[in-house]
Amino acid sequence: MEKQNKRFAAFLVFGGIAFYFGLTHFNTVTHWASALIGLCTPVVIGGIIAFLLNVPMTAIENGLKKLFRRQPKRAGKGLRMLSLLLTFVCIIVVVALAVLMLIPELRKSIMSVIVQIQESLPGIIDYLYSLGIDSSVLTMVEQQLASINLREVAQQMITGASSMLGTLVGAVTATVSVLGNALFSTVIALYILIDKENLSRQCRKLLYAFVEPQVGDKIWHVGSLIREVFGKFLGGQSIESCLLGFLMFVALSVFRIPYASLIAVLTAVCAFIPYIGAFLSCGIGVALILLVNPLQALLCLVVYQVVQFIENQFIYPHVVGSSVGLEPLWTIIAVLVGGAAFGVLGMIFFIPVMAVVYILLKESVNARIERKMAAARQAQAAEEDAALQVLEDEEPADGNG
Repeated sequence: MEKQNKRFAAFLVFGGIAFYFGLTHFNTVTHWASALIGLCTPVVIGGIIAFLLNVPMTAIENGLKKLFRRQPKRAGKGLRMLSLLLTFVCIIVVVALAVLMLIPELRKSIMSVIVQIQESLPGIIDYLYSLGIDSSVLTMVEQQLASINLREVAQQMITGASSMLGTLVGAVTATVSVLGNALFSTVIALYILIDKENLSRQCRKLLYAFVEPQVGDKIWHVGSLIREVFGKFLGGQSIESCLLGFLMFVALSVFRIPYASLIAVLTAVCAFIPYIGAFLSCGIGVALILLVNPLQALLCLVVYQVVQFIENQFIYPHVVGSSVGLEPLWTIIAVLVGGAAFGVLGMIFFIPVMAVVYILLKESVNARIERKMAAARQAQAAEEDAALQVLEDEEPADGNG
């Protein structure tokens, strides 16, 4: 008891000194804190990158292990390196395909929009003039659009994109610290992924060395649950987005609806945003097609909703819903809270956060109910034992009577 009092007194003294130093040297403390955060930033970013890349890498590695299951165990390191390389290759291929599909369709859509406006404006101006409405502003717009050469617009778009890309590359290249942090973060992520089992074992030993075993078990359980839920969510959401984009592209292509690849890419990207993403991609696609052909826009709306219905009923529950294990009501609450707090990223990542909270709360409630039921059973058993003991004590007395 005396030793604890001494520790508490020492904590108060040194804590008071540190607090006084922080108040009197506030600028110095903030400078040290910012420098420390700057040093830790590559490690934190590298950990986030490793966490995200671990999902596809683990799936690829498990597939390679099944394919090469007869190979000796020492080949595990080689499979890990091969799975990591294939992960980067898959990411590069997916991004390249998305860009190659998106940019031509985007340029095509912009050019077609200009054409449709050029063709529709004269009729709109005549109709407004017949109603006695001043259409001088629209007449000026028509004159400006009539002087536009679509080939020049396309060339300017390409030139502008190239110059913008060059400016961006130049700005990033000029910022040495950003490149350095990105490089160090990538290297840290690679080392974490290559040696993740050893790092996990070291972290567990460090945890149990400084906390009680019961507390360590709880912390490790929560960390494992977070890793499992987030991994399943990211993996399932990525697969679901790719499947939905592919189905949308096939369906729109079958019905010869324009901008099929553009709408498919937008659908796959917006699928990461729950509920709102579907309305956003559908609205953009219908608006683009509406300028070309209203009937095709209506057909696009019907086809989109049919594909979305099939995805919601047969794909999403098996790929994402079952992996996260969160009911629709809590999913909507997570989207609303996350969107209000952190915007689009909050909408996406608050679903696994809510799933983790839901699972922990469910485990706590079940444990409390189990303890109460066990206590009730023990009390009932004690009452029954007491009643039997009373009967056993009364039987000899009755026999003697």
